[in-house]
Amino acid sequence: MSSRGGGFSLGRSVAVATRVLTQIRRDRRTLGMLIVMPAIIMLIFGFALGGQVSNAPILVDNQDVGYNATMGPVSMPIHAGSLVLTALQQDSAVKVTVGSFDAGKSGVDSGNYFASILIPSNFSQTLFMKARGGNVVPSIQVYLDGTKPSVVAGIMGALQGSVQNASGVKGFSVVQQYAFGGVKFSGLDVSLPSVIAFVLTFLVLLISLLTIARETTSATLPRLYTTPLMAAERLLGYTMALLLLAIMMVAVILFVGVGLFGVVVRGSIELLFGAAVLYALAHVLMAVFLSNFAKNELQAVQLAPLISLPSMALSGMLVPVNSLPGWIQPLANFVPLYYGNKLFEGIMLKGYGVGSLGLDFAVVAGIALLFLVLALFTVKDRMDG
Repeated sequence: MSSRGGGFSLGRSVAVATRVLTQIRRDRRTLGMLIVMPAIIMLIFGFALGGQVSNAPILVDNQDVGYNATMGPVSMPIHAGSLVLTALQQDSAVKVTVGSFDAGKSGVDSGNYFASILIPSNFSQTLFMKARGGNVVPSIQVYLDGTKPSVVAGIMGALQGSVQNASGVKGFSVVQQYAFGGVKFSGLDVSLPSVIAFVLTFLVLLISLLTIARETTSATLPRLYTTPLMAAERLLGYTMALLLLAIMMVAVILFVGVGLFGVVVRGSIELLFGAAVLYALAHVLMAVFLSNFAKNELQAVQLAPLISLPSMALSGMLVPVNSLPGWIQPLANFVPLYYGNKLFEGIMLKGYGVGSLGLDFAVVAGIALLFLVLALFTVKDRMDG
């Protein structure tokens, strides 16, 4: 311990704390973010995670022809398939479309449905025989998108409950077939695409904002203002350097996820790398734009979680977007992480190519172009007066 000033003084420590708090109090932008940012993040997570899986789109093909059950002199028609369909339509966990099973399978493959369900023609008959003690097992065929385990659990729970409520019979089998190669993905497989998107969102923003903010605090930027360097040239230079750093991060992330953990990549690894680089570029340009408003490194550090944490809640990373409250769901369309999730899940888990993901690639490219234009319009060529 230093002996300067006659030993330890709590008063001097209080003076330091007072100075720091006074400095923060005078920085209204920082003070506002310290108060507003936690409130915004907690509100978004609270609304996003406050409910269970709901409105998962499925298709049901009810081919049950019914059964005329005879019990002594009494004959009673049974239409269990219709009762199950009605119960599913009334279950908030799923959103039912009626159609053909094969069309539903195509819909699952294209991402329009999470499941296609086939109720067979003899369903009522086998249910009745099972209820009467017969040695039969009623079955329902389900074609599933296994990339969202929480949604699969919600759909299967809704199906089980609907059959039981419609017939009172618990003993029936579900013949499950998984889409996208018939693979039942592990927890790591289904988590990594979203994790990659989030890590790129957070780290690219954080490192880019800090790098550019350091240009200001180190007095490098004021010196650049005295040179013939144009603002657009400076922004391009920042973008080139930060994109190179982002590409290095992409390579490390993919090496760890794919090379080390052996995560499934059903699509092209080259397309996955290209998608990650494009996604990183969009966030580099976002950081270049936002850096025009961050006056110091503290404000730069605050911007990264302020953007990335709400994005996690709204993008479908934690719960599917269609399970969010109805008034929140449209916000996902304005969250870049939503499209990053779709790109990485589509390539890694579903084996999609550019044709299937063309719209998502276009949106991410449009986001990059938008922030480039905004950065050019808001950049300064000189110090504030």
